[in-house]
Amino acid sequence: MSRAGTVAWWAILGSSLVAIGAGFVGGRSFGARTLQPAPPRRSAAPPVAIRVRQLPRALRGARSLDPADDDPDRYGDPDRAVAARPPGPAAPFDPGRDRPRVAVLVVDADRSASSALAFAQEPFPLAIALGPVVASEDLQALREAGKTVLVACDGAATADVAAERRAGAAGILCSTGDAGRAAALVRANGRGIVVDDLLAGDALLRAARRARASALSRDVVADARDEPVYVEFLLGQALAIARRTGVATVAVHARPSSREALERFAARAERDGVDLVDVAGIAYP
Repeated sequence: MSRAGTVAWWAILGSSLVAIGAGFVGGRSFGARTLQPAPPRRSAAPPVAIRVRQLPRALRGARSLDPADDDPDRYGDPDRAVAARPPGPAAPFDPGRDRPRVAVLVVDADRSASSALAFAQEPFPLAIALGPVVASEDLQALREAGKTVLVACDGAATADVAAERRAGAAGILCSTGDAGRAAALVRANGRGIVVDDLLAGDALLRAARRARASALSRDVVADARDEPVYVEFLLGQALAIARRTGVATVAVHARPSSREALERFAARAERDGVDLVDVAGIAYP
């Protein structure tokens, strides 16, 4: 090879080595820059606090958007589902000799006559609470079905209570913390049964005891929540109270789901050796 050819090849080789070296160095610096952590981003400014506004409407109660369809249930507070019994006399109970007894109360039945009459078809004893002004034929139909009718006396005039008692109601069911009103209701009730649901106090039960009337208090509201598991649990609590004290009173609403739960409850009570009885059978002076 001539001297000129050798010089040309060395020039080409040197250029290639320089290019490779430049590429290597450049790649390392690029990779180093790529692997470096990104600089922290500046956090956004916190949002401006939202001012609280007093809304003129609520979801429940008289100020709700549709109060006609929103009738809060006075038995709906689950915390009040099981009531503590007021002190006082109680029916004697010997667990070794006596069978536990449970009385079932159907409340708010006056909202639907058809619902109340559906409960009347059940074969076990029931006490059904109706409002102070009801159709006489509905009251008589319940009595002819063998059910006990009580006057739901919350907010009722004493004259209306007395009139329904004369029409065949067996007693009253309500609650009040006013001793004067309690005494007036007991007088209007005559010698009828008094059931105090204890939601507003126990003045009614106290007045009944002073008058030596047959009285008792509500123990359990089984369907404060219209949920099958909840209802079954609370009905179980009623059985436990009956086995412990001899008697228990359990209230349910006049709803189809509660009626179905009661049918299962009646079968369960029979298996457990607990009798379903009328409220007159456990009321105690």
